[in-house]
Amino acid sequence: MYFSKQRVVIPFFQTSVCTSVLCILMLSAADTTNAQTDTDFYETEIRPLIIKHCIKCHGPDKQESDLRLDARQYWEKGGISGPALKAGNANESLLISAVKQTDPNLKMPPGDKKLTQQEIASLEKWIKGGAIAPRMTEVAASERLSLADAKEFWSFQPITRPALPDVDPNNEWAATPIDRFVLQKLKEAGISPSPYADKRTLIRRATFDLTGLPPTPDEIAAFLNDNDPDAFLTVINRLLDSHAYGERWGRHWLDVARYADTAGDGADYPVREAVKYRDWVINAFNADQPYNEFLKEQIAGDIIAASGPRELYADRVVATGFLAIGKRYGYKPSPDYQHLDFADVIDSLGRSLMGLTIGCARCHDHKYDPISAADYYALYGIMQSTTWAFPGGEEQKRPSHFPSTLPPTEAEQVEMLHKQKQQAIANKIAALTQERQEKETDQFGGAADLGMESQEIGKPLAQLWVCSGPIEVRKDAQSPYRHIHPAGTRGVHIGSSVPTDGIRYVFPEPLNATDGRKMHFSIDFRTQSGSTEKGGYRIYLGQGVVASLAVEFSVTPTELAIRNGAEWEVLRELETGKWYSLQVTIDPKARTYSGTAGSVDDLTKFEDKKTAPNWNGIADCFICDAFGHISGKASARDVDNIGLSYAPFAGIGSEEVKPREQTAEDKKRIAEINIEVESLTDQQEKLAQTPAVPVAYGVSEGTPVNARIQLRGEPEKPGDEVPRRFLEVLGADTLSNAGIGSGRLELANWIARRENPLTARVFVNRVWQWHFGRGIVATPSDFGFRGEKPTHPELLDWLTSEFIEHNWSIKQLHRLIMQSHVYQISSESHAKGLAADPENKLFWRYNRRPLDAESMRDAMLAVSNQMDKSDPKPHPFPDVNTWGFTIHHPFHAVYGSNHRSVYLMQQRNRRHPYLELFDSADPNVSIAKRQTTITPTQALYLMNSEFVHTQAHWLAHRVAVSAPTVEERVRLFFEIGHGRQPSPEDFKAAVEFVLDYQKQLATADQSTRESKAWSAFARVVLTSNGFLFID
Repeated sequence: MYFSKQRVVIPFFQTSVCTSVLCILMLSAADTTNAQTDTDFYETEIRPLIIKHCIKCHGPDKQESDLRLDARQYWEKGGISGPALKAGNANESLLISAVKQTDPNLKMPPGDKKLTQQEIASLEKWIKGGAIAPRMTEVAASERLSLADAKEFWSFQPITRPALPDVDPNNEWAATPIDRFVLQKLKEAGISPSPYADKRTLIRRATFDLTGLPPTPDEIAAFLNDNDPDAFLTVINRLLDSHAYGERWGRHWLDVARYADTAGDGADYPVREAVKYRDWVINAFNADQPYNEFLKEQIAGDIIAASGPRELYADRVVATGFLAIGKRYGYKPSPDYQHLDFADVIDSLGRSLMGLTIGCARCHDHKYDPISAADYYALYGIMQSTTWAFPGGEEQKRPSHFPSTLPPTEAEQVEMLHKQKQQAIANKIAALTQERQEKETDQFGGAADLGMESQEIGKPLAQLWVCSGPIEVRKDAQSPYRHIHPAGTRGVHIGSSVPTDGIRYVFPEPLNATDGRKMHFSIDFRTQSGSTEKGGYRIYLGQGVVASLAVEFSVTPTELAIRNGAEWEVLRELETGKWYSLQVTIDPKARTYSGTAGSVDDLTKFEDKKTAPNWNGIADCFICDAFGHISGKASARDVDNIGLSYAPFAGIGSEEVKPREQTAEDKKRIAEINIEVESLTDQQEKLAQTPAVPVAYGVSEGTPVNARIQLRGEPEKPGDEVPRRFLEVLGADTLSNAGIGSGRLELANWIARRENPLTARVFVNRVWQWHFGRGIVATPSDFGFRGEKPTHPELLDWLTSEFIEHNWSIKQLHRLIMQSHVYQISSESHAKGLAADPENKLFWRYNRRPLDAESMRDAMLAVSNQMDKSDPKPHPFPDVNTWGFTIHHPFHAVYGSNHRSVYLMQQRNRRHPYLELFDSADPNVSIAKRQTTITPTQALYLMNSEFVHTQAHWLAHRVAVSAPTVEERVRLFFEIGHGRQPSPEDFKAAVEFVLDYQKQLATADQSTRESKAWSAFARVVLTSNGFLFID
């Protein structure tokens, strides 16, 4: 069934058939083009890659194998092997085969050089998306806007306040200045505007526009009954005052800011603190923060905070998330990777705030706009002089450099208290653990097993242990020997991994050689059965983190070696899958050690081996990690029964060792200790997962430095140094205090100053686009030579002047636009308008639009009364101490929630399935305008998804409890879902559908038949054009 303002009726069939028709029709007016975004991806991701790796051999100066790759027409032509790529099919593209080097006769780049996995993935994504790129010609190359020409180019002109057009004062369209500018253009084109929209259409349009939600029946009724001339202004103000306004318009800004909750490198690490920036944006819109201040805080909020009110300190630091929130390209915080991060920030900064594609000047002077490579690297120096929060990556797994949201002195005090609290808990756990072990065995007290038996199965070691890599406590890692812990049930599994992954334990009470007593050390180990890795790992004992070693052992799957002074000796052969015990006695006086290595029936002894030459006589640290002296990947291994004591340990053949008999009092106390330790461990884990001080995913000041131009965008090819400054076309002012700070504060002030001809114009145009579906400038992130010129330049300048004069108030800009007749006209077309202006560039009618992904989902939750309006909680990411994501096993999760869609977890590499299906913003780039697609998958989702069926069920329930009769229910369905009353035709068709549906369920009882029929009707309402479109 198809309900619309035009009362078009399709007879009801079975719901599945009906709904599929609706789903296919629902986006019929959609614009499916997204060439601008695709071209941007080429300019920022692909062109730099080609310049770095390909141009030397396949560029204008040299074409090996007759292949040239510096422009679209050349790779389409190809070389002697044919076209270099097949648009839309990466698997059949020679370029992908070459860079993957799967064919020994087809390798690019030549020699040992290879593209990174990330670079290959970008190429594949680009080719799968159609290999979109601008077609370069000799003519186009000469059409670059020079600095001299820029003085005359429209977007670089100062903002003026043009006089209002002279129009007929009796024309009702002359009511507002906006209407006069639009009417002038319509008259020139000979087009009459469409009639005004009715009040029901208007309130539904405004409510979705400002809040992303449908109006309630009560809100509609109040507006219909309000005959005051300012009734619509009353509606606008009510909507602007609602919290939902910030959620809706904050989402618009998050599109521009490329917001996501993950980092976006190959492993796509979670960013727990990203939500703070999201919430800050929502709150800033709700508070109507002046836009110029809104921008300044996002660029330099940390600097502004230092001299501002204490109560604003945290918010201003959080605001710098705008810079940090972009896609990351590195495995660790290193200059080797950060140049790509800086490229993303500079490109996004230019597009989102000033409507300039500055990123296109990374490898060379901009091909179209008056932006030089020197301009680019002047800004690059500002970014390079900044410290960036690192979210974690494949090599360095833990987040770092997150700025504190507390002033420095407060942060120091809080951090000290945090450490004291952690130490107090650790000391208490150690004391309780020692007490428990003393009651469990009279052998060796707290040194025995180093607390392994108190650890939680399935998790890495905690408390006094430090772990990295794939490590967990497991029952099957339990040693068969009972010489250390007679009643043991668990050991430690260390997975096969990269060097340094392993475990470390620092003893609370070190053993010291000063009293001359011998030290006894024991460990049981085995290499996992079937291991094929050839690398080794080491076992260390000494003082500190390998600061002063006493003894050192090396283990591979086939042999055990010991260090004798400065030399290594192979002690014995080993078998995989077999447990061995290594027992060592250290004589600190003689500086020697002796012991045994083997099993109960196969023992190898060693005597008088020399300790490490520089050992300082202290033993307080045990380490087992993958720094083997045999290169290669270390095998997975199990370790157990670790002990360090002044007292000797029992031999491994002492199977008969029994623990002393426990008294009833012992057992009672052990149970009490277990409960207390479990509680303390929970506290400890929470503290470990919580930063010592509250932090933000933002930036802070670094070491001031000027950047050097990177020839062809390659950091390995530095050119001249460029002082930090701003764009030459807008006045290349250098930093006044270049040696003191990064320059971000000066940059923020420069961008947000009222004299900047771009900043306010760009934002006003975005607001107009978000209201009408099309901007006055149709390329909202490109006000340069390649962008489209404004259809109403005088109107854009007049609105921009008003915006600045009203203290950069976004809410006042809404009022100005929404009170115009242009905003309040209907979406109805007429032949003359369609013939003269089919794209509606002159705004002679309102653009009918489908709900975006978030509004569609939120509207369904709203009408079903299932929306969760409580404050959203942080995303339930895994414990940061378990993070070990890689490019082959990246982070991925979808968290269910009935909160508004803006609060859903947004992932970069594998996007939320619903949001991606319905064309939500791609968080990897700054989005100028969302694309809109029509796909069968969308129709299938609306027909079959559990979410839609659930909301339909609750919508039917809502109607059933409020309206007892069939007539009342049908009317209420239309009022809730479409914001209008049904026509006689609609009403008749609806009743027939419900009755027919019940007949098909003849075998069910009356209650079931009614419930299912009304739920089916609710699905029709939720998937109809009247619900899914805004008129």
